[in-house]
Amino acid sequence: EGEAAEIRIVHGIADAGPLDVYVDGSLALIGISFSDMSGGLAFSGGEHDLAVVPTGASRDNAIAAGTITLENNTRSYAALLGTGDAASVGIFPVDDRSLDQGRGRFRVISGIPDAGAIVPVFAGGDAVSEPLAFGDASQYAAIDAGVYDLDILEAESGVLLLSLPQTPFAEGTTTDVILVGQIGDASLRAIVHPIQVELAQTVGRSAQVIAGECGDGQEPIAGLGAVQTGQGDQVGAAGTVPVAQGFGVAAIPFSALLASPHAISVSEDGESGGGIVACGEIGGTLTDTGAMVIALGAPGSGTPSGVAVLAPALEDPNATGVSIFLIADVALEGEAATPVGANE
Repeated sequence: EGEAAEIRIVHGIADAGPLDVYVDGSLALIGISFSDMSGGLAFSGGEHDLAVVPTGASRDNAIAAGTITLENNTRSYAALLGTGDAASVGIFPVDDRSLDQGRGRFRVISGIPDAGAIVPVFAGGDAVSEPLAFGDASQYAAIDAGVYDLDILEAESGVLLLSLPQTPFAEGTTTDVILVGQIGDASLRAIVHPIQVELAQTVGRSAQVIAGECGDGQEPIAGLGAVQTGQGDQVGAAGTVPVAQGFGVAAIPFSALLASPHAISVSEDGESGGGIVACGEIGGTLTDTGAMVIALGAPGSGTPSGVAVLAPALEDPNATGVSIFLIADVALEGEAATPVGANE
């Protein structure tokens, strides 16, 4: 049997006062206030009758009632949304799959009954999602862990409805930004709730941004994900040299990477010793499109074994996209390379 389903109840009805929540006829939550969230409540998977009433009232006076369906071994939010006269309950399952190191995951849920469609955007940047109507949730998006400024705009007019400066999306967390309240009574606010998930262990090689020069021994300041050969079918000419590839987005402006010494390094995973395979310092001539291509090589060898291509990220001008291309059989410093096509 799977584990029970976990739900967290969110009170997003500004004009309703404290609320009690009944599940299958039993009182599950007493006196939750507007913009508060309960702890995790465990229920068996399947259908459950849910009723929401003003605190102290009987179930006959429910402002919202109906059947919800839960699955074992899942986590969800049960968001009480709307107004006291037109209340509803939305069930929003949580994506709690593992995340790569250095990455977080987030989405935005719109529970603003008098706003029409809204658009969440990175402040001064691009939209996080398509316009969201009342009760809609954006798709979860993975992002480099960090602190971001978000704005909530009215979709049609572009008017700023709410600013969310310094919103944290931490490493290894799934964060929900739940918008509740109303514009008309100035009760609009955001409930930002992170849930810790597991970090996936990078298998093979991975790339990082480091502050300083190659060989300085600095800790990485941004992860760029795995650097791996293609997983598809072998096509074309046989016996070609395999090239590992990777792409990641660092939450660091391109200009900041050029203003002081930084480098791109590629390392083995921990089980293989974690040693540096290749490194390249960020600097050189810009391309016609404003990108930069740097050589990567084993520290101290002077022999290029790949390249990294850096450019401002299209979706966020305050971030940098980095593509890695590395000869797959390049060895650690001091080791002999394995000849391509050698017999075992």
